[in-house]
Amino acid sequence: MSELIDQIMPRSSNPTAGSAVVAAVNADGTVDITVAGAAVTAACMEAYTDRAIGDVVFVIPVRGGYVVQGRFG
Repeated sequence: MSELIDQIMPRSSNPTAGSAVVAAVNADGTVDITVAGAAVTAACMEAYTDRAIGDVVFVIPVRGGYVVQGRFG
């Protein structure tokens, strides 16, 4: 049953704090991240500099999306 729920309402539409992987760095300062298998565009805090594909980052939910706090060390 959970598979059907994930198809109807992917986990990316019900965000929780945690980690994600950067899939793309966009020219407007956002990044595309992968969360629970779903691709989502996320805003970034200014402190997250030198953004790169493959970074494992900490994200928090904001208004149905995510904000990247920074890269895990």
